[in-house]
Amino acid sequence: MSRRLPPLALALAAAGACASSNAMWSARRLANEARALDAEGRVGDAAAAWARAAVKAESVAARHPGSPQVDGALTLQGEALARIGSCGAAVAPLRRVLEGGSDGTLRERAALVLAECALDAGDPAAAERALAGPLESRDRGRRSRAAYLSGRAAVLRGDVRAALERLSRSEEAAAGFTRARLLAAAGRPDEVAALLDTLTRRRFVEGEWAAVLDDVARALGPDAAGQTLDCLLARQRTPDGARARLLLADGDRRLAGGELDAAQDRYAQVRRLAPDSVEGQRGLLLVRVLVPDSSGDAALFRAAELARDSLGNARLAGRLFLRIATLAPSSLFAPKALVAAAGLLPESHDSLLAVLSSTYPTSPYTLALRGEPSPAYAAAEDSLARALGLELRSPAPTVSATVRPPVPGRRGPMLDAP
Repeated sequence: MSRRLPPLALALAAAGACASSNAMWSARRLANEARALDAEGRVGDAAAAWARAAVKAESVAARHPGSPQVDGALTLQGEALARIGSCGAAVAPLRRVLEGGSDGTLRERAALVLAECALDAGDPAAAERALAGPLESRDRGRRSRAAYLSGRAAVLRGDVRAALERLSRSEEAAAGFTRARLLAAAGRPDEVAALLDTLTRRRFVEGEWAAVLDDVARALGPDAAGQTLDCLLARQRTPDGARARLLLADGDRRLAGGELDAAQDRYAQVRRLAPDSVEGQRGLLLVRVLVPDSSGDAALFRAAELARDSLGNARLAGRLFLRIATLAPSSLFAPKALVAAAGLLPESHDSLLAVLSSTYPTSPYTLALRGEPSPAYAAAEDSLARALGLELRSPAPTVSATVRPPVPGRRGPMLDAP
């Protein structure tokens, strides 16, 4: 004999299921909004949306513990928490899904997030354990994501060969950029060029391109990075702001490499593209600095001072000062440039001071740095100022008083105070 639930119990159950479904729909909507904001590069807005999604998903799991929506809510809660940098809080709900969930899709999603958190914590072994299931997934997207994360784990372990193989099995754009950086570091320019040519045809991601172009420039030279950027901009309809930032960064790389004419061309491009933007104004300033003398150490010194004092870019300024000493070691500017570079590049501070002491032991700047008296210091500063085209001010003449200063008021004898 079957027992039927009373109508009131059925109604309450239906109402609870409806409420949990509505709350879960709201949590998913917030998560989709957060993903869209992430894709647009609006990091702060995306983080706020992820935080709201985490709260909504947590409420579903807490208020409807018997609902079939619980595992989905826990998974979404963990994903959202991880996106806002709260991996410690994300572990508990994700573990609940892995240990008690029956849905294979949700378990794979939870495992991927746990693996990513492990990588962010610098634990490649834990990441690889979590990825065992997703690497065999029937879902192409999750399998591709797992291959990318597995490649990152191999990078952390220092196994470049395994990293390149695993990354090659991923269709994610980030995997391609990571491979390009590894190939560039390994000195394999032909493979880098072929891979970057492929990446220029895919969806544009400004942050990924900014990072990989820097790595390519360091490994293969600024010309390789510049050629890749030209190809990218010719193929992609990128926003003016992103285009200006990439061109400006390329100009900085050219400038740091001593390619002053090429740097000036890039800055002029930025100025024409976005004249009223921060990038456009910076490009204009740098063009003006380089125009008076685009082929000498004075131009580099002016540019380095501008990067340090007006742009606040210590790294670029340090590289420019160091470039002066490298390109023109006999230059009047070289000793002072080394002193300036030592103050801007902390990791090279001691080695630069050692070069200064060994190469320019009698320079006024070396002596001043040691705290030793140097009568030639003022003369050296004047010479530098003239080379930079600065007007020197003559010191005001010192006048010795020979008579008492005049006293304002009526003429006549001084009166005693009343």
